[in-house]
Amino acid sequence: MDYYDQHMHTYFSFDSEEEFENYLKLSNKFVVTTEHLDFHNPITHFQNNYPDYSAYSKKIEELNQQYSNRLLKGIEVGYTQADSKSIKEHLSSQEYDIVLLSVHQNGQYDFMEDAVLEHSLEETMEEYFQLMLKAIEDFSQANVLAHFEYGLRRYNVSVEDLKKVEPLLKKIFKKAIENDLAFELNGKSMFKYNNGHLYEYGIDLYKSLGGKYFTVGSDAHVAQDYEHHFKEIFEVLKQHGIKQLTVYQKGKPILVKRP
Repeated sequence: MDYYDQHMHTYFSFDSEEEFENYLKLSNKFVVTTEHLDFHNPITHFQNNYPDYSAYSKKIEELNQQYSNRLLKGIEVGYTQADSKSIKEHLSSQEYDIVLLSVHQNGQYDFMEDAVLEHSLEETMEEYFQLMLKAIEDFSQANVLAHFEYGLRRYNVSVEDLKKVEPLLKKIFKKAIENDLAFELNGKSMFKYNNGHLYEYGIDLYKSLGGKYFTVGSDAHVAQDYEHHFKEIFEVLKQHGIKQLTVYQKGKPILVKRP
């Protein structure tokens, strides 16, 4: 099996208008979309944003008849502790091939909003990674830890900055490994936000603690970002001795050769 992009969005996410067909036409590989689930989302004035599961499933079923069953189902859970019960109840009757776990907000603002800049990098790192630790401890249903540096994107962050919270990162990664969570290399983070150096640090730290599952995702919201900078990311993985990647189908990890 060839590796395929495992972080993409369509019009079933609040921040995308892309059609499934535009991804499907780009390759003959599996295509999985990971639509946003964000309760009390600051970006949409604290509305609850999640895909209509019935319509989503119906659309995928229809397209699979046309595209040789290449379309899989995914969800990106934007976790908050306050919404933990609601998230779990919402997902309890739904089935996905892959579940991404993200921390996008702190209950007051999304970490990409200007409000984050009212706080120092040190304050934000401590808050953001504490929230991530709670998310991983509480939400064991996830398969992948997505864009681990999301909360820091509005800052200019060095590896030396991250090392200041390395004890906390080790707690996060150890719990993630215990829960069989894969570490995602996010194309948007690494190239649009120029945080590739943070991922190189993250790969080595995750690996040193026993992590063996890695995924690569474009975080595409438009079809032209499909497999965004994958060639360069695969080269980074090669340099760090990662020979296998993980894909998920029906929630189960499948190891495939790194392209």
